[in-house]
Amino acid sequence: MDISWSNIDNLEDYFITYLLYTESKTVSQISRIRNIPISEVNDQLIKAKLEIKSANKQKIESSKDVLDKFLELGKDSRLEFMENLSLDQEKELNFKRELYKRILKEKNADDLIVLIWATGETRDDRFLKILHPLTNHRHSDVRRITYSAIRKISSSKSKAVLEKGLYDSNPQTRQYCAKALAKVGDDKTVDILQRLIKNKKANEKEYVIRAYNEAILALKYLTAGGEKCYEDV
Repeated sequence: MDISWSNIDNLEDYFITYLLYTESKTVSQISRIRNIPISEVNDQLIKAKLEIKSANKQKIESSKDVLDKFLELGKDSRLEFMENLSLDQEKELNFKRELYKRILKEKNADDLIVLIWATGETRDDRFLKILHPLTNHRHSDVRRITYSAIRKISSSKSKAVLEKGLYDSNPQTRQYCAKALAKVGDDKTVDILQRLIKNKKANEKEYVIRAYNEAILALKYLTAGGEKCYEDV
């Protein structure tokens, strides 16, 4: 939008009032120059300012990349966005590339949490290369959502990382890890879970202990099967 005297022939009438105002003319002076009531001058200035504000907002919006727009969405809209991406392979691939790069440099914890959440929704194990190190993040919510994403991706490559997460200070993280290990764990995992139940049962959250027991049960079905699982848990 070119609001200047050189573009006067293409501007709406109220922008002439605005241009006079930008030259430090008072409302009373503009009223006399344009031969219109003061109330009309004020109305025109308001209209011009609103249009300029709207144009600037559109300019900012158009300059935003796909991830900036994604971060402004609510959870339901983000889910819909991810679903729509799956319909276009090229757009989906581009989104994943930008997501990967943005996570590596994102400093804002709230934005980082949303970006990590998105990796879990992709179910793409290529993100594990950056997710595994994030399980050491100082922010407990970042660690929690990272383990949640790893759980959704559900890869055997994450077994050791998930076992480490069983000792995280956040109880929900410990729960996530147990549930994930129910699919990718092994006999060693069962031993770890059983020791945790024995040593921490009195002080551990009930829902975490339940997740440990469910994981043990699932893993024994995978490795041994049979009714003995119910007897041991």
